[in-house]
Amino acid sequence: MKTPSFKILALNSPVWLVLCCALTATALPVRAQDLTGAPLQLNGTGVRHQTDGELYKASLYLDKKLTSPADVLSNPGAKQLRVVMLRDASAIEMGDLLARGIAANASDDELSRLVSTFFSLGEMFGHQKKLLAGDSLQIDWQPGKGTTIRVYSGTPAGQNATMVQSFSQPDLFGVMLRVWLGAAPVDQNLKKSLLGQAT
Repeated sequence: MKTPSFKILALNSPVWLVLCCALTATALPVRAQDLTGAPLQLNGTGVRHQTDGELYKASLYLDKKLTSPADVLSNPGAKQLRVVMLRDASAIEMGDLLARGIAANASDDELSRLVSTFFSLGEMFGHQKKLLAGDSLQIDWQPGKGTTIRVYSGTPAGQNATMVQSFSQPDLFGVMLRVWLGAAPVDQNLKKSLLGQAT
């Protein structure tokens, strides 16, 4: 009898549903800053569509313009992803969508190596029952420091985040970013938009 892969187990695990509440977020300035204050430029922005309409707007900021997923993921410079909710959504709905996106684009080794981190993310976002239009998330990658996640609850970008957590695992940001830029992205048109390509 074949042993099920970690991906299949992950899709049925509540931690994945809670984790993905972390991947929902805010207002989009033309420029952003990394954690050291260095300016980042908008690489691309687009909207995640579903059959019932627009769900959120995502924007990718980099230290230089890049147009391929491989170049973005291998770029050693600072990176930032912002997601802005365009309508209200339950944490369970967002968790299911984003957990499936992570599982579809990460290897079994990555999933098993980061499972404790996903539990930490689940604890961070587990109390949030609903994500409201205007709520936002900012995911930053800083070389030598790792990934920092900030959540803004209905506040403009630039104000204090309601939740902040940092993770040192070097591959966490790439695993999360492949939800949008991986081989099986959540939305092909959004992937092109984040890469600055015509849709």
